[in-house]
Amino acid sequence: MAEAWVLRRKILSKLDAGNPVMVLGDFNDGEHAVSSEIISGEAPFKNYAWMRRHDAEHKGDRYTDKENELIRAQINARRLHSAEKLFVRKSARDMIYTSAFGGVFESIDQIFMSAHFLSESADHIGEIDYFSVLNDHLTDGSHPEAPYNKLASDHEQIMAHFTMRDKKQS
Repeated sequence: MAEAWVLRRKILSKLDAGNPVMVLGDFNDGEHAVSSEIISGEAPFKNYAWMRRHDAEHKGDRYTDKENELIRAQINARRLHSAEKLFVRKSARDMIYTSAFGGVFESIDQIFMSAHFLSESADHIGEIDYFSVLNDHLTDGSHPEAPYNKLASDHEQIMAHFTMRDKKQS
C-alpha cells in the first residue's frame, strides 16, 4: 500500500502538469483491490448535489449543481482507467485473466491510462484499439484434461495497441 501511495503521488504530479500518464505492469492485485484503486484514483459519485457540504452550517446546506459538475470534473481529470475494462466493454468479451491459482482465474497485471487515451475525452491524444492476453497455455494444475497441465508461469503477458491522434485533427 505504501508503494501504491508513492506511485499515486508521482501520477498526480504528472497529471497536474498536464501530461498524459500510462502505468502498466505486474500489480499482483486485481483492478478493484485497494492498492490498484489507490494507483488509479477514486471514481466520482454520480451526484454530489444531494450531499451535505463539507463546510455545512446547517443540515440543508448542500452542494450546488454547478459545484457537483466541478467536483466530478476534478476527480475525473485525476483518474486512470483500465485498458482491460475499456476493451472488455468495447469488444463485449466477458473475461480476461492473467493468473490462475487453485481454480481461480483473475487479472492481476494491469494497464492504467489517463483520460488522454479515452476516445470520449474531447482532448484525447490517442485511444486503445486492441487489448490481448497471451494466456492460452496458462494452467494451475486443477484441470486434469488441460493440455500442458503443469505450473509453467504465474502470470501471462498483456499487451495493448494504441493509435495516436494526428495533431492536425485537434
